[in-house]
Amino acid sequence: MPEYEQTASIDAEPDDLFYYLADAKNMPEYVPILNEVDVRGEEVQAELNIHGEDRRSAGWVHVDELERRVEWGAKDGPYHGWLQVDPGDIGGSLVTVHIHQEHESDADDDLLEALDNVRRYVTAEGS
Repeated sequence: MPEYEQTASIDAEPDDLFYYLADAKNMPEYVPILNEVDVRGEEVQAELNIHGEDRRSAGWVHVDELERRVEWGAKDGPYHGWLQVDPGDIGGSLVTVHIHQEHESDADDDLLEALDNVRRYVTAEGS
């Protein structure tokens, strides 16, 4: 089963960036395939658009504030992933996103786009 991972430096304070990324309600702002999420505790209902096809999916999300890590997955399938925010070597943050799924896809492109969207958010908030 394929694994995908991307890491990016983001010019933002690690705790501030983590709290933005850890709030599942914000995910549609930066995850390209997500249209909407409904969060109830650690349970999530997501509306997705994958290659032009709208889907609904039930899943879960777990936030570990101490480690600045968010883990998520589908309730009825092998899809899962995690995101980690660490302090950068020279300031800012280092964000790593990792996903595991059952089929080959263009997930690396989606992860890069998500990280670019996070950079745009940080830039817009800093303006």
